[in-house]
Amino acid sequence: MYDEAFSRLDEVASKITVLYGPPLVQPDVFLVSFQGGGQDSSPSRRTWPKRLLYLDDTYRFGTQLRKGFRDAGLFETLEKRTVAMAACFPEARSSEADSWMVKQGPKAEWRVFSTNWVKRMLCATRPRVVLVIGSKASKALGLEDVWCDVEWRRGAGMVYGHAEIEGFPAVYCHHLSQGASTDGVQKCLAEVKRLVDAGGNGVH
Repeated sequence: MYDEAFSRLDEVASKITVLYGPPLVQPDVFLVSFQGGGQDSSPSRRTWPKRLLYLDDTYRFGTQLRKGFRDAGLFETLEKRTVAMAACFPEARSSEADSWMVKQGPKAEWRVFSTNWVKRMLCATRPRVVLVIGSKASKALGLEDVWCDVEWRRGAGMVYGHAEIEGFPAVYCHHLSQGASTDGVQKCLAEVKRLVDAGGNGVH
């Protein structure tokens, strides 16, 4: 995965992040967001970090993620039993995110390349539950029309839903950087905890 990603690096003038932490066998949670925010100017990592990057960063997403997992009684899961990837490996500022959802061209090719690897990693790691954060990640993974038990909030769009991806149970949560309703995050993470505690279902 890393070899293939870095062989394409000259196609995009930005940093790429392939994994946000170490790959784990049968993690409790496999977290998929859309794309790194592009604020970090450090070089692209050519292998995975030994510790989940979200545990130490100071950006709003990481801060909100830690708070949500802590409030849900899942902080040890976040710290020790979570795999995290982006649906689009190249990083970009949030103001540029829409341009990575185009249907054709180099950015579309990178998105498809990335999501294909996310799905392969899901099958390789076999998580108890997949947590999909944000509508762009959902659309990139082809889940937009398969969510059920969907809940919406005015100004936030979809905040909650159930689905399956590659045979694994998935929970949708709105993007944590947007400051949408806390109760939506709590409900999503409560369902994640239920599935983790139950051992997941639908695993190959």
